Amino acid sequence: MPKNELKLQRSALEHHVQNRKELLPPFNRLSPAPEQIFWLRDLLPEFLWIDALVQEYGRPQGNKVLNEFLTEADRFNPDIREILDGTVSAFRLIPEDQRSVFVKALSSSIERAVTRPFRYILGLYPECPMNWIAEAKLDDIGRTITEVRNAVARLFPGKDDYAGFCRALPLNRFFAHDKIKIVNTLKDTIEAIKTYPYGDKYRAEAFARNTHNMVFMQRVRENSETFAWARYFWNKNLAIAGCIYERT
Repeated sequence: MPKNELKLQRSALEHHVQNRKELLPPFNRLSPAPEQIFWLRDLLPEFLWIDALVQEYGRPQGNKVLNEFLTEADRFNPDIREILDGTVSAFRLIPEDQRSVFVKALSSSIERAVTRPFRYILGLYPECPMNWIAEAKLDDIGRTITEVRNAVARLFPGKDDYAGFCRALPLNRFFAHDKIKIVNTLKDTIEAIKTYPYGDKYRAEAFARNTHNMVFMQRVRENSETFAWARYFWNKNLAIAGCIYERT
């Protein structure tokens, strides 16, 4: 992540609680204990748009298109607690009575950031939370299914190089909205984030994963429909291309 994209705000030590050898910032001390979530079942479908951007434009440019589009879209989100973080379901934050205005105001950006890279998902899943932004025709269902299958395969190893990069991109949005504070003793983590995608990539990506997972855990506590898109995505896949069982 380029240095000029980061706004690191560090929380004071007195705001942290020591748990054995670990200092826990306020953000990581949610109580009661949050519900467990899983990468494949719950989170992978949320990163399909980010994957599509990276595939269409490459890593640096895909990140740029993501941030530019979300910066434009931010003004349509009235929720002061939640942000447009790049996940598919985040676009439910745009009120229905503002969506036509959104589409008109961002029409040129939508073609580049949504319609073109995300056409396969939009065409195959009519209940996708981003379908109101743009429509895509389902011309070749075989090719469309293949593209979606390839996307799932790319993201499946959630901590590998590619998926790790995709999962790190929402961190920019949390910094942009001053939603994250890092204790100033975590110098290695701060340096890893500043120099990402160079330097200690694993440390930066692990921080991004842990941060976003905690956000999702909080959302699940407050809204049982947080993973409605993920459930729909997997159930729809069973209807589109049923499982084939092989006898052994």
